[in-house]
Amino acid sequence: MFDLILMAMASGLLMGILYGLIGIGMNIIYGVMRVVNFAHGEFMMLGAYIAFSLHRILNLNPIESIAVVLPLFFVIGLLLFHLLNPRLQRSDDPEMASFLTFFGISLIITSLILLIWKADPRSIPLPFDRASLLLGPVFMPTGRLVSGGICMLAVLLISLFLYRTYTGKAIRAIIENREAVSILGINVQKLSAIVFGMGLAMVAITGCLITLAFPSLTPVMGQSYTLIAFAVIVLGGLGTPLGALLGGLVYGLAESLSSVFLPVALSPVIAFLILILMVLVRPQGLLGKVSTRV
Repeated sequence: MFDLILMAMASGLLMGILYGLIGIGMNIIYGVMRVVNFAHGEFMMLGAYIAFSLHRILNLNPIESIAVVLPLFFVIGLLLFHLLNPRLQRSDDPEMASFLTFFGISLIITSLILLIWKADPRSIPLPFDRASLLLGPVFMPTGRLVSGGICMLAVLLISLFLYRTYTGKAIRAIIENREAVSILGINVQKLSAIVFGMGLAMVAITGCLITLAFPSLTPVMGQSYTLIAFAVIVLGGLGTPLGALLGGLVYGLAESLSSVFLPVALSPVIAFLILILMVLVRPQGLLGKVSTRV
C-alpha cells in the first residue's frame, strides 16, 4: 500500500506540472487581457492532433513536434489577437463578448478536428525503448517522466522571462495594474498580443507532451482540459503565473491520490471539491492577492 501511495504521489506531481503549464498559459492571458480563454483546452487538443499528423507525415515524435507547433501557435495567437481584440474592446460588454467569442472558437476547433481527423481515437507511439522506469521502489511511466521534465524546463524558462527580462517585468506590471502601466508609456496592446501568442504557444507544447502521458487523443478531450486549467488558476490565484504551477501540483496530487482510495471516476470530483473549498476559504487562491482595482 505504501508503494502504491508513493507511486500515486509521484504520478500526481508529474501530472500536476503538466496541468500547471496549461494553467500558466491561461493565467497570463487572463492577467494581462482580463479575459478567460474558454477555448484553451481545444487549442491544446489541436496541438496534440497536429503532433499526431507530424508523426504520420514526417515521422516526428511529440518532442520534436514542439519545434513546429510552438512558433506556429505563437503566430496564430498574434493573428487572433489582432483580429479579435479590437472588436471585443469596442463591444458594450467586452467580458461577455470574449466569453461568447472563445466559446465559439472552441466549437470551431472541435468541428475542424472532427472534419480532418474524424472521431476515432488517435495515438502516437512512444519514442522510448522502455515504457516504464524503476525509480527506487516504484515504476514510473517513461512518457510522464519525460513530459514532466520538459514541462519543468518550460516553466523555468517562462519564469526567467517574466522575472529577469524587461518585457517580462512589463507583463507582470500590466497584471498588477494595467492603467498605471499605460500612463508610464508602455505599449500595453503590443505586450498583450505577445502574451496571447505565448499563452497559445505554451498550451500547444502541452498538447504535444500530453500524447506522451496519455495514449489516446479524442476530439472531446479539450473541454475537460479547459476546466482543469480554470480550476488550476483559481487554486493558484488568478493573474499569478507561478500560482498556476502550484495549483496544478495541488490538483494533480488530489486527483492521483484520490484514485488510490476511491473509484477512478471520482478522482476529478475530489479535485473540484478542493477547488470549492479553496474558493470558500481563500477566494484569491494560494498565491493570489486581494484585488484593489476599482
